[in-house]
Amino acid sequence: MLVFTWLPDWQGDATESLVRFDLEEKDGVTTVRLTHSGLVSESSRASHWGWPQILTWLQTYVEQHV
Repeated sequence: MLVFTWLPDWQGDATESLVRFDLEEKDGVTTVRLTHSGLVSESSRASHWGWPQILTWLQTYVEQHV
């Protein structure tokens, strides 16, 4: 598990939130679950749509370097 706080400096009305990565390995395959909590307003939730792309980049990187 990896947990960190998130406060984007490019978003003027941002409030601190929490990002959590849970990793689970089974039969040589690792599943990554990402939870981003503490997004209290609709605008904060709407502005954090990039995680699927970031996870795709992470998967590509890992697959090329393992």
